[in-house]
Amino acid sequence: MADKTQHPPTIDLDGVRLRPLRVSDAAAFYAYLRDPAVTELTSYPVVSVPLVEAIIERSLRRWAEGELSKWGIALQHDDQLVGTCGFNEWSKVHRWAELAYDLAHAHWGKGLMRQAVDAVLQWAYRQDQVDRVHAFVRVDNRRSERLLERRGFVREGCLRSYRICRGQPHDFNIYGLLRSDWAAAQQG
Repeated sequence: MADKTQHPPTIDLDGVRLRPLRVSDAAAFYAYLRDPAVTELTSYPVVSVPLVEAIIERSLRRWAEGELSKWGIALQHDDQLVGTCGFNEWSKVHRWAELAYDLAHAHWGKGLMRQAVDAVLQWAYRQDQVDRVHAFVRVDNRRSERLLERRGFVREGCLRSYRICRGQPHDFNIYGLLRSDWAAAQQG
């Protein structure tokens, strides 16, 4: 079983690192989430400073309690927060986790989220705490769908009017990746 003091580890990637979110990240987090391009195809509500502070506090609390949560994605050269990647929800009993991520628009198309998702999946499956990772993606968010499909996720269906996004109901596809499928892909 995973050691709670190890949650979350800092994971160095190419140009960025996954690290615990910090209270001091709130300004950078708020700045990039205010960009409509970042949130328009997500279920984020209207973004506010209290909202990002609550997300950070929840992540820190969950990690401290030994639960899976989100990492910050920070640039290696200056440690500036440019995104998050990790888990919105986790069921210890049912051994699943819900993957979620966001990234500042200026960093799209550089492979940063691909690296982050790969690292989060590798870490989570090796902790032996989940057998399934799933993600909910708005049906009009093709970038996110392509990212998941390239990571081996399978589109399992469409949930009609699943989430209210800034006052409007939207359909979401559910994507899933089983630990056994991930392990087989790592060997092949």
